[in-house]
Amino acid sequence: MLVRGFSERDDVDSWLAVREAAAAADTPDMPPECREDVVGGLRVPWPAERARRWVAESDGRVVATMILSFQEVDNLDNVELDLVVHPGFRRRGIGTALHDLAVREARAAGCRRLMSESVRALPGGPASDGAGSLFARTTGATLAQTEVRRRLDVSTVDRTGLAARIAALTTDAAGYTLLGWCGAAPDDTVEGLAALQSRFLSEAPLGDLAWEPQQVDVARRRAGERSFAARGRVRYETVARHDATGEIVAWTDVNRYHRPADVWFQDITLVLPEHRGHRLGLLVKLANLAQVLDGEPAVAVHTWNAEENAHMIAINEEMGFRAVDAWDAWQLDLGEPAGRAGTG
Repeated sequence: MLVRGFSERDDVDSWLAVREAAAAADTPDMPPECREDVVGGLRVPWPAERARRWVAESDGRVVATMILSFQEVDNLDNVELDLVVHPGFRRRGIGTALHDLAVREARAAGCRRLMSESVRALPGGPASDGAGSLFARTTGATLAQTEVRRRLDVSTVDRTGLAARIAALTTDAAGYTLLGWCGAAPDDTVEGLAALQSRFLSEAPLGDLAWEPQQVDVARRRAGERSFAARGRVRYETVARHDATGEIVAWTDVNRYHRPADVWFQDITLVLPEHRGHRLGLLVKLANLAQVLDGEPAVAVHTWNAEENAHMIAINEEMGFRAVDAWDAWQLDLGEPAGRAGTG
């Protein structure tokens, strides 16, 4: 086996092949990342982080991929690990070799924690061998939180009923105005969006995960939009603006890869605590779903919720989302760093 750095010129096809095979085995109802997402991410990375990539070869064939994402503004003690081994080459020590490399690289960069994620089956959901969760335990990582993925089958959505529900909720939320768009945020919303993104991790349930709130300003928000565009991703967002103050107080977004164009991912939803009690969370999510259905082909929407997030789970189940599988978040303590090395 050979472990080496990723080459954009030589490895994109084999990278995608490994991840497609893993997705078919572990999450068969979800699409793997597409070429546009991989290449675009290499050229216009996510803001405030730097990713390094490796591949593992067996007899000249790429059989595993690994990304380490180093944080550059906040959460400097953490590095995120994305390690994927082709299902036909698991339990041969390949994952262990890559993980050992990840630990060495993280320690050399002065990081204290290695964060990773794995998926396992739930009763009635798609079959999965749970190899990632079993492997994580062997590394000494601690299970810090579990999220459940839920899927909305768009064919079950009553479009007329959806419009009526939005109208009723809008009436109940007097004093707030909905704004929605696709692509870059309007200039008069971007500052409020950056503020909400900065608050998200302080409001969301994190279990035992050691993540601090992000420091998001307008420049970082706009940089994220540029990375989305470079990857060919499409994103719809809806916010609620408080009429009396002009403040953006609720926000949600849904996005998809460039290909396929009909599978969507529900991402963040946040309502500021002082504006809760008006069902703004449900309202912005329903309005945003209506935006997507009016403008795009859609077969399914996927979302993830921490097991302890009963409020958001109730909203999603009211919308028709149903549990599919469990995603375990792992945290490996690397000990005290000898001294932080530059990651730039």
